[in-house]
Formats: sequence, structure tokens, C-alpha cells
Amino acid sequence: MKKIIIDLLSAIMLTLGSQAAFAEENVFAPDEHCLAYKTEKSMFFFDGVEVIGKSCEVKAEIRWQDSTEQAQVEVSVPVTSLDSANSFRDGEMPEILKAELSPNIRFISNWLSRTDMQKMLENQSADFSGMLEVAGNTFPVKFALSFKDQGAFYLIEGKLITSFSELKVEVPTVGPGGLLAEPRDYLELLVHLRSDKISGTEKIALSN
Repeated sequence: MKKIIIDLLSAIMLTLGSQAAFAEENVFAPDEHCLAYKTEKSMFFFDGVEVIGKSCEVKAEIRWQDSTEQAQVEVSVPVTSLDSANSFRDGEMPEILKAELSPNIRFISNWLSRTDMQKMLENQSADFSGMLEVAGNTFPVKFALSFKDQGAFYLIEGKLITSFSELKVEVPTVGPGGLLAEPRDYLELLVHLRSDKISGTEKIALSN
């Protein structure tokens, strides 16, 4: 029994150490085209342990009306592609996020005019509203975004601060009474996209 307890404590400390190192690093590399989530949990005697999951299997496009005067932006990522550097957690995500109902986490923006999009780039920031589809439900959301001119492309960065309960997602505890892991009801959805990897962006620059 003593050996089991020692092994368990060692495993917990190693896990904490690896997650702390992950959390201290930047979530994205400068040239990545990815999405991520960030949350926190209590683990054993430690509180506020960051959990970060990321996917670069992003599909993003601007769908234009025939007149090319209005469009919607759609961004999606497969639930199964989320990587938090913890295979057990990642293996549970399809069930937690009800992948059988919503295989992709998907955002579809409100309709925007080409002029609106040009102003976003000129102002280098925008509140981007639309509908978020996750875990079999759809929610109105607003991402705070920035647009940074990188010469060959615009880097689009931002986040949405929300919670699991707001998105009707239930994250289970691990161990009796959440001893091994107890999630906090807090969630950030992080954006780090490149305009040159979003189909349809070339039409934004067309003159009226």
C-alpha cells in the first residue's frame, strides 16, 4: 500500500510539472494557424493548474454572397484533434463535447459587408459576433479580435472568455471527491489565425 501511495504521488507531481511547463510557454508559435482552449483545475493539493489544448487542424473560410458585398466567416476544428499533451484527457474530449452530435467546434459569424471587413483591418481590432456550435448546442458569442499586418498576411488573434456551464458542457472530476482533478467552471477559447490560410480573404480588398 505504501508503494502504491508513493507511486501515485510521484505520478501526480510529474503531471503537474509537465502541465506547468506547458502553461508557461506561449500557446502559439508566431506563424501558426491554430485554435486553442485554456481552463484551470484543482489537482491534489494544488489549485489553479492550467490546462491548455490546441489544434492546428483548422478550416476557415469566408463565404460570400453572389454580389460579393456581404459574407459570413466560418471557422471549425475537429473535436478529436484537440491536443493537451495528456492522452487520457484528450481521449475523453469526444464524449465530453458530444462529438457524436457536433464532431466539430464551429463558429459562424453574423453577416458582414466587405466594407465592415476592411474597417476591421484598418482599425486593427473588432468585436466579432456570431454563433458557436459545440456539444450539440449553439450559442451567440462575441470574440474580441486584433488584426496585425505581417506583410504577407494579417495575424488574427483574440479570445472568448466563457464557462463550461454557459456552454452546457459537463467536465467530470477525477478521483473520489475530485482529489486527482476537479475542473474550474472557466474557459477561454483562443484564436490565432492567418488571413492567407482563410479562403475568400482576397475579395475583401476588391474596390466597390
